[in-house]
Amino acid sequence: AYALGASVYDLRGISDSLDENDHLFGLIQFKVGTGGEAAEYLGEWDFPLNKLLHKALDLYMSRR
Repeated sequence: AYALGASVYDLRGISDSLDENDHLFGLIQFKVGTGGEAAEYLGEWDFPLNKLLHKALDLYMSRR
């Protein structure tokens, strides 16, 4: 990605806790250890382009 001009790569979410006893603390250590930094954004939302397909997927995932 860097070779193609990307200067930022989002490694996605981390825990909202910096407690060393948190089971996801190692994930934060890994991401920061590779040069990452924690940033807080507004969040993520689904924007269904096909409402019927989106409902079907929601139903499938809820029964999984």
